[in-house]
Amino acid sequence: MNALGFERILGGVCAPVGFLAAGVACGIKDEGKPDLAIVYSERPATAAGVFTTNQMKAAPVMLSRERVLGGSAQSVVVSSGNANAMTGGRGVADALAMVDAVEKALGITSGQALVASTGHIGEYLPMERVLSGIEQATDELSSGGNTDAAKAIMTTDTYPKELAVEMLIAGRTVRLGAMAKGAGMIHPNMATMISVITTDANLTNEVMQHWLEQAVEWSFNRTSIDGDQSTNDTVVMLANGAALPEGYEMTRDEAELFFEALCWLTGHLAMALVKDGEGASKLMRVVVNGARENLDAIRVAHAIANSTLVKCSFYGSQPNWGRIAAAAGSAGVPLDQSLVKIALGEHTVAENGVPVAFDEGELREILKRDEIEITVHLGLGEGSAYYLTCDLSAEYVEFNAGEKS
Repeated sequence: MNALGFERILGGVCAPVGFLAAGVACGIKDEGKPDLAIVYSERPATAAGVFTTNQMKAAPVMLSRERVLGGSAQSVVVSSGNANAMTGGRGVADALAMVDAVEKALGITSGQALVASTGHIGEYLPMERVLSGIEQATDELSSGGNTDAAKAIMTTDTYPKELAVEMLIAGRTVRLGAMAKGAGMIHPNMATMISVITTDANLTNEVMQHWLEQAVEWSFNRTSIDGDQSTNDTVVMLANGAALPEGYEMTRDEAELFFEALCWLTGHLAMALVKDGEGASKLMRVVVNGARENLDAIRVAHAIANSTLVKCSFYGSQPNWGRIAAAAGSAGVPLDQSLVKIALGEHTVAENGVPVAFDEGELREILKRDEIEITVHLGLGEGSAYYLTCDLSAEYVEFNAGEKS
């Protein structure tokens, strides 16, 4: 193993022992694009989930959130191209029909399938096609189906996003795998995003739910592309315990290693989602230090990351650091501008609330990079936070001007 104690491997959601996946095209999307995925654990699994806080929750979110409370699940079915949101009683019935079909096809206990959907809001699912797709996907489940599944959950993503890692626990190889989608409407909490995480560790529902919530808070909840929050955000995690002896309890060091690997996984997927934002050309990491407390730092970082003016200036590679200062001041957090320091990349542009001389040409070159760090030090305490965001391009506006909800 490397210095982190875990290593990146191939396999996505199928990397952990006992997980199968498939992705098919069933006709939800046009032109025969993949649009339905199933992830299945060959043995019963513990389940955890984190869902959108949007008050207009889609039917699949409401159903899966209720089922996760039971603490177990064995499969997840994801449809893309149609969110099944704002579809009333019919939408609820359609979500139930999807999980019922999965459970019947796989021969698993009722209540053990979860569902997620992503795509256009306010349209009914073509259920005859969806049910046919579920039948096809269950027939095609395999230990190598991870990439097909990752492709099938995409909407405006330009490439599938999947990761996996392995580590040694109790002298045995334990693996974590994941896939995620999301390109536009990325904004806390989470954002038109779906992620399925699998592991062959044995975890209690209580522990896994706590770890997942914390990992999501430090990753998917620290992203912003366009300030819009989705109706369908879903992150679910299944742990089937296939890699460890039944009833094995991790030591403190093993638990810390597993949690660090989980956070690495979600953190790198979050970066991939932001870098692949609709029309995005730059990944921007906003770091705020020196706040009175972490919550203040989060608010300031969020205000900067979500500023349209800041995002536009970075698209144009313009060192308009005054927009960063203005955004920080709009966060509703008491600040002392005489203590504020701002840096773009490795160059300080403002200190003690006043400008610092810099080579504008050199700074423009920094701002042309694919990844840029914005650092703001408030000089008030030990609080810190970060946000991931991207520039706002003409391509983004053009795409969304013609895109349905």
